[in-house]
Amino acid sequence: MKAYNNNYYPTPVEDEQPEGFTLNWPPLALLALLMLTGYIKDWTFIAFLTIVVIIHELGHVVMGTRFGCRIKEMQVFFFAFLSYKPHEGAGGGWWRKIKWSLGVLPWGGFTIFDTFPVADEDAENENQTRPIDPASPYLNDKPAWQRLLISAGGVLFNLATFLVFYFLVLVIPADTWYTFCRPIAFLSMMLALLNLLPIYPLDGGAILFALYEILTGHRPAPGFVKVCGIIGGVIVVLLFWVFPQVLSGFVQNVLGTIF
Repeated sequence: MKAYNNNYYPTPVEDEQPEGFTLNWPPLALLALLMLTGYIKDWTFIAFLTIVVIIHELGHVVMGTRFGCRIKEMQVFFFAFLSYKPHEGAGGGWWRKIKWSLGVLPWGGFTIFDTFPVADEDAENENQTRPIDPASPYLNDKPAWQRLLISAGGVLFNLATFLVFYFLVLVIPADTWYTFCRPIAFLSMMLALLNLLPIYPLDGGAILFALYEILTGHRPAPGFVKVCGIIGGVIVVLLFWVFPQVLSGFVQNVLGTIF
């Protein structure tokens, strides 16, 4: 499971999707295959995880919107099979400018922020020299402290959700509400902890880059960020899918004292 918001050096995305709902048939076929093979079978867990990931990604969306960022898409899970692009009517809210997507593989989600339009070959120089402009709708134009809060938004929302639902676990009897509140609290804390790992492209890595910029006054070189992204991607794959027992042990050790 991974919650990924590509918000430090994001890649511009051209979205030609028409307004309204769109079905993507290949991921639907993949979903049917995963169901038939038993990979996806615990629908109660999937429902709880969906709620927690939505809250996490909304943290990035709300923080980004608060600082005037233009957001292209928020997606829950990977390999989107269903997308909705609202009609941008007169007087519509900020949410009408975002494409909302739901994927097949329950590994997390991501939020895509709009960035200044620049050719790939010019991206490295442009990222280093472009001035800070808090009024710009582009994420890379924002001050480092704003990008730090945007990167941390998902974790902050998950921690707030944990506090609310853990309090409910402590004060309500062990009935239906308890069986709902406890998984939400557990998964919220788990997602927050995993995203605080100092690995890019997880949120913890983006937070470290923003902290580095705040302390030094210089952005990390885009080439370095790309290398970190490749290495981090390999680490994420190893931790989540090759050696999940290591990650499971870490989570159980930390959360075992709480739950």
